[in-house]
Amino acid sequence: MSPLSAPMPGSRFGAGGTPASDGIADRRRELAIVWPLLGQPIAFHRRLVELTHSVKPAVMLSQMIYWTLHGRDVASRDGWFYKTKVQWEWETGLSVREQDTARDVLRTLGLVHEQRLGVPATLHFRVVMAKLAALLAARNGWASSRLDWVDGAAIIQLLGPALAYHCRLVAIAGGVNAGLLLSRALQLSRVESSSPSGGWFSRSTKQWTLDLGLTRREQDTARRDLMRAGIWQEKLSGIPSRLLTRIPLDALLSLLIELPGPVRDRKPAASKEQVSGGVIIANRHAQKRRTGLQETCDPDLRKAPTQIRAKRHHSTAQSANVHIQGITRCLLQPPQSAVQGSQLDGSPSGGDLILPQKLLPEERVAAVALVQRCPELAQALLDELAARLQQNTVHTSPLAYLRGMVRRAQAGDFIPELGTRIAAARRASAEQEALRLQREQDAQRLALEQATPGYQERVAARRVQVRKFLDDLHAVRKSGGAT
Repeated sequence: MSPLSAPMPGSRFGAGGTPASDGIADRRRELAIVWPLLGQPIAFHRRLVELTHSVKPAVMLSQMIYWTLHGRDVASRDGWFYKTKVQWEWETGLSVREQDTARDVLRTLGLVHEQRLGVPATLHFRVVMAKLAALLAARNGWASSRLDWVDGAAIIQLLGPALAYHCRLVAIAGGVNAGLLLSRALQLSRVESSSPSGGWFSRSTKQWTLDLGLTRREQDTARRDLMRAGIWQEKLSGIPSRLLTRIPLDALLSLLIELPGPVRDRKPAASKEQVSGGVIIANRHAQKRRTGLQETCDPDLRKAPTQIRAKRHHSTAQSANVHIQGITRCLLQPPQSAVQGSQLDGSPSGGDLILPQKLLPEERVAAVALVQRCPELAQALLDELAARLQQNTVHTSPLAYLRGMVRRAQAGDFIPELGTRIAAARRASAEQEALRLQREQDAQRLALEQATPGYQERVAARRVQVRKFLDDLHAVRKSGGAT
């Protein structure tokens, strides 16, 4: 057995993937190890599946919406941005063939415009936001489809909750559908990490469809691929029987460690691909991947494709298109914060800010950077997020929920609803802690005072006085009895 395939020290699973113990702490520790290896997720809007009638076009449209709203210089270019097929594959996990199919669907629906610009020609995209808002409003039964895409709260209401989709899992799972299913299953495992269920959770086919938009056949195919990879376990339990699912985290960790690098630093490939002579041959079991084509691959590739090429000299002024420069400067979603690490080092609670306990360490840094946009409401925003997490009303990423509240705060529409209770409980706890510290200080002061010679002399003198008083009282009572 290789070191990577052997069970991790402290793991709850043996070599065969069976439970070794039901320790909640072990499960949470395994999740804490796995989670940073997943990389930054992208936001997948489940509601878009109802428009595109398929998951993969919805994944591509979700990322297009992200770049339209957050890409640098995209607003000044009238919504146009460009990406290569390699970049799309890195960000969404979609193969070239899957990208072409998804683009055809989006063009047919009139949601995306495409055109080639610049020299050499580069394919640019623009989301028709008005058409998208109209279709979503009609599906939700809203009277008006007019939407200000700067209003974060309105965008969240229109697009609905977003799910965290870890594209890095596509290389392990064998396809986008399986990667999306595994991403959601890991989120559910994280929720169940504090329960004594041993990581098992129940999810019906209908619930998976409501969560992800995958059809029954797509779910069966994805589950089969995940079980073949050894990162999906199922069993029947109870009367009537229910299908329980669990992710063996040690097996998933082994596969994540074997990947050559983060998703932004390598080209995605199925976990069971064979390498021969510097050429990767796609596994025939991979889910809807290219099976008849071969693609060259440098195993040591570490440099991501550039979004912006160097400025070129054009033979004619007409051929020099302004769209080729300055669009979409960031590589992958989400853009990293400009907050310096020195401001947060050694401060797990974010300095003077009190962060929700359910946030992961890597999420704390991003949360502090988000609330710094509204310094006067920073703690109120964090308290509201903590209250929502306690009541399990956050169905998306905590950072995405916090980002929406920050936008409402910037627009002046943020009103704390549940966070005031968190603040009141913290004040009460602080008062109790202050009283406890005061009692400890008084006890320490008394102990120091009792250790001084003067105090001991006073105590001895007091004892002599008490003893003399008792002797006199005894003598009086004795004389009175004799009389």
